Amino acid sequence: MDKIQNLLQQIGVIRKKNIEILDATGGRFNIFEVYGVKHYENKHSAIIAEFLNPQGSHGLKHKFLEHFIGVLGEDCKVKDFNCEKARVSTEYSIDGGRFDILIEDNQNKAIIIENKIFAGDQREQLQKYDSHAKRKYGDKNYQLLYLTLYGNKASEQSAGDSVYYLTPSYEETIINWLERCVSIAVRFPMVRETINQYINHLKKLTNQDMDTRNKEEIVDIILSNLEFLDNAEYIHGVWGDCKKEIIKKLAFKIKEICCSNELGLHFADEVHKFEDFGADKITYLCFKKDGWDFYFIFELGGQDKDSMLFGIPKAWCKFLEDKEKIAEMRKIFNNFESNEFKADNWIYCLRLDEWKNASSWTNRLKMLNEKTEESFIYKRTKAFLDVLDKQFFNQ
Repeated sequence: MDKIQNLLQQIGVIRKKNIEILDATGGRFNIFEVYGVKHYENKHSAIIAEFLNPQGSHGLKHKFLEHFIGVLGEDCKVKDFNCEKARVSTEYSIDGGRFDILIEDNQNKAIIIENKIFAGDQREQLQKYDSHAKRKYGDKNYQLLYLTLYGNKASEQSAGDSVYYLTPSYEETIINWLERCVSIAVRFPMVRETINQYINHLKKLTNQDMDTRNKEEIVDIILSNLEFLDNAEYIHGVWGDCKKEIIKKLAFKIKEICCSNELGLHFADEVHKFEDFGADKITYLCFKKDGWDFYFIFELGGQDKDSMLFGIPKAWCKFLEDKEKIAEMRKIFNNFESNEFKADNWIYCLRLDEWKNASSWTNRLKMLNEKTEESFIYKRTKAFLDVLDKQFFNQ
């Protein structure tokens, strides 16, 4: 155990040095962070589409698009795409949905990008996109891309078993492509540095933002001692358990706050469901008040266990068929929060970005030690219940 502690202490020294370097060089500054791009799909779609657009303001014409198609490799079924004559659109509407990014050339060929960072799939979403593309472009003249942070597959309910699509990732595909773009834009300094900042933003989003030299130093330390290597493997193995334990603490904190005298909710149930996240499961904490015919839900988990939603899902409402009541409840929450999460299976759903954006599990653990009245859980829940009481129950 002492050797594990020694290893952790040495890594801590390296991380501290990395933080000091960032502070000294301004490495923390990133305009995409300032602007609030974060994990919002539509903002990332707009940025990527601008780089891909031959008529884009970057001035490098079709070169970025050529390299993007190049990183897709031989698995891309669209061949001889005319990048020079390409047109790029975002939020392109079709029957039953819209393409996040659509790239078309003058030969009736297309590349369609569905951009998914944290939003869930809609039922038969990729199947609808595939059917539309097949009718419009022909079987071999289009390619569907399902772009996610880590190259995940679409859910079975979205893609079925007949849709051919590629799974590029921000973690590798997009960052590799953008690094090629940096070399192309070497004589365009404003474009080059903008791309570099976007790469850094994506590395932070995909947990790759530690300085490369510091990573190499940590690797060297671990490999310098065979026991360190065993210890590092052991630490890696228990990291998932650490996150699970923090989630348990979070669930306890939520119950404690929601059932306090100030908020007056009753804890009703805790439900665990395995979704499309492998071994990870989503936890639903259900609360209600006397006289309610619906439940107030916290959804914890999903990929990496760092997302949190709350609100009123349809599945826990007795008045599910009462469309007027649902419409009334949805109306009172209009513009309640700018990060409202749109989903058909929720009457109202809010994404709690404080948890997602805490930047580290250390910060999340610190958040759980805050006093109740300082907690973002308390503040958000109280504001939500106040709106519900005043505008729905007229209290």
